[in-house]
Amino acid sequence: MNHFMATEKEDRKFDFARRLLGVRGIHGIATRLGWRSLRAMAFDEKYRNGSWNFSSEDSDLVRLIETYAAKGNILALGCGTALVVCFLNPGSFESFVGVDLSPEAIAQARQRESDRVRFEVGEMTKYQCCRLFDVILFPDSIYYVNARSRKNLLIRMRASLSPAGRIVVTIAQPNRYADILDMIRRNFKMDVDMVRPVNGGHLLAFS
Repeated sequence: MNHFMATEKEDRKFDFARRLLGVRGIHGIATRLGWRSLRAMAFDEKYRNGSWNFSSEDSDLVRLIETYAAKGNILALGCGTALVVCFLNPGSFESFVGVDLSPEAIAQARQRESDRVRFEVGEMTKYQCCRLFDVILFPDSIYYVNARSRKNLLIRMRASLSPAGRIVVTIAQPNRYADILDMIRRNFKMDVDMVRPVNGGHLLAFS
């Protein structure tokens, strides 16, 4: 009985700590400065509590991905639940690979898997491309990469683009992340640099 009560008490402490990781501010610190398992738990909580379970289509993003994919291969780094797959024309791509640090996000994303769509848990900064991609997508995820590593990561990913391929980045709060926009504009060849009417965010395509 005492063992049961102690276990129940520990479970309540864990649940409280997990919910705490979903609180704004704490979540930001944990996901940017925490060790891998803490970051994963913080991301997990957002998907588990429904905060990041988005359901609306972003038509501008979908059209852009379909245009550059050109029936080729797509890689999404920090893919979350990869809802965008539901809105892509199946004939617009050959394969879609999604990578995210959150096991909870990937568990939800795997409901969308098929013979051409697959997902894996992993660090986007450590992902090693084994093929060329026509689209490498960072869907509201680039700001979770350490500021000192963003440029080098994008340069490394550029080397894995097909000749006509593009990196596509979405940024939900462009004023907050103006430094990221400036870094990309300074160091890469821009093809698309536009405000997203759907949410006031920003949409970039570059190589």
